[in-house]
Amino acid sequence: MAESKNILYAGLVISQLLTLAAYVVVTAGAAMLQKRANNLPLWKGLTDEQLKATIPVYNDVFQSTGYIIPYPQNPEYQFQYQWWIIQFELFVFLLTATCTVFPAIIPRLRPVALTFIAAALVLVMDNVNAVFFLLRLDLAKTVYGATAIQVAQAGLIMVGCANFLTIIFLGSYPAEQTTSYTSHKSDQV
Repeated sequence: MAESKNILYAGLVISQLLTLAAYVVVTAGAAMLQKRANNLPLWKGLTDEQLKATIPVYNDVFQSTGYIIPYPQNPEYQFQYQWWIIQFELFVFLLTATCTVFPAIIPRLRPVALTFIAAALVLVMDNVNAVFFLLRLDLAKTVYGATAIQVAQAGLIMVGCANFLTIIFLGSYPAEQTTSYTSHKSDQV
């Protein structure tokens, strides 16, 4: 039992280190995309007719992902959903890292941590899909830069893999033995 617990704990430590590295990569990729969005010269110098023709194409490209909402006149808001997910993932990482640093609290926090990490995994997988869509579009690569999209995608894939590993190792961790309510009640009589 102690041997398997040590193996599970080692796996949890490795998954948390991978999560930290993944978090750094995905944050760097999102920052690269955000920097480009903040300085996007897409609409500067266009006539009203050109603007009328360009905005629907822009909207079609980004609305098709379902997770990257187009803001044609305010592209700095383009990646707000991605940033929200990155911050949510940070919260989940801090929760699971706390369990890793203080393993005595794993039995108590494990159900909460697993619930949040499962929710985060769904959001991350949705974003992996959305960013794959951007990687297949030459227009998106031209607008935001292929490298920025690739770095964000690599980070998202790493986060997804790290979340899978954390779920496996934290979920397999032995549960604390609890005493039932009835045995406590009989002790008091």
